[in-house]
Amino acid sequence: MDLRQLKYFVRIVELESITAAAETLHIAQPSLSQHVANLEKELETPLLLRGPGGVRATEAGKLLYRHAKVMLRQADEAKSALRHGRDTPSGHVKVGLPTSTSRILALPLIEAVAQRYPEVVLEVVEGSSSDLATAVSMHRLDLSVAMDARPQPARMTITPLLTEDLFLVGPPLGLDAVTLRQMSEMPLLLPSFPNSIRVLAARAFAEEDLHLRLVAETSAVSILLTLVRAGKGWTVLPSSALVGPEARSEKIVATRIASADFRRRVSVCMSVSTEKSVACTHIHQALIEVAAELVADGRWTGVQWQGERPLPKTPPLRQST
Repeated sequence: MDLRQLKYFVRIVELESITAAAETLHIAQPSLSQHVANLEKELETPLLLRGPGGVRATEAGKLLYRHAKVMLRQADEAKSALRHGRDTPSGHVKVGLPTSTSRILALPLIEAVAQRYPEVVLEVVEGSSSDLATAVSMHRLDLSVAMDARPQPARMTITPLLTEDLFLVGPPLGLDAVTLRQMSEMPLLLPSFPNSIRVLAARAFAEEDLHLRLVAETSAVSILLTLVRAGKGWTVLPSSALVGPEARSEKIVATRIASADFRRRVSVCMSVSTEKSVACTHIHQALIEVAAELVADGRWTGVQWQGERPLPKTPPLRQST
């Protein structure tokens, strides 16, 4: 078993395809299959289950995958340390951001990492909060921001960031706050399951025995805002999503929802396989610091900071964007 074999194996598991892995690794498929066969022979256990839809790791394969990720990262960081004569953040770090959060956090995070850690290549993956947390727990992402994440001590650590209020976004209502009963009479445009906003909305309406008038659903925030601007209905979003040209319209106003259910906990999830990584621990801290700065200077509104260091009270959300 050597690092090259582990690199090949990790790529196959992540792509769930020997053919796709061979293409990205620029190696002949028969040769790649032979490497896997040699690895399975040496370890005396099947590592992959092959089927018409591709391949997936066996339980032993999943265990090897987690260890392989750690070993490959440590090898890269060891090379970097020897090159610089000290431990220096370097290599590839994969960070997941929910669709709405990425609109406010992605750019300043990328800028901060580029400035502080020029030898780190930051890959930002956008997706559903639940999918991102699962990816971290399965070691497919190093870090992610997630909503209402559940503790999984054996798989990932969770660091609280803030609580974030959700708002009814759409044409002005002339109200300081809107009730769930009033919302039940409105055409709604909501993110698709398993988006945390959709889960919260479905649960809140069900508990009040109210009908949810769903007109359309999409996980693309830009499309939701375009539909709202076109007068197709109202949506539910945090203030962090109201960034960009789609939100700059007199037809788009954020109204507070008079329900404690429309609030979510925002945390940073970190895979246990990356806890000893120099690069990942630095990016983890940078992410928290960037979020804190956005809250402190009022760019990230409608939130309550829950992180370690206290922050000034944030200004209220502007009612029109």
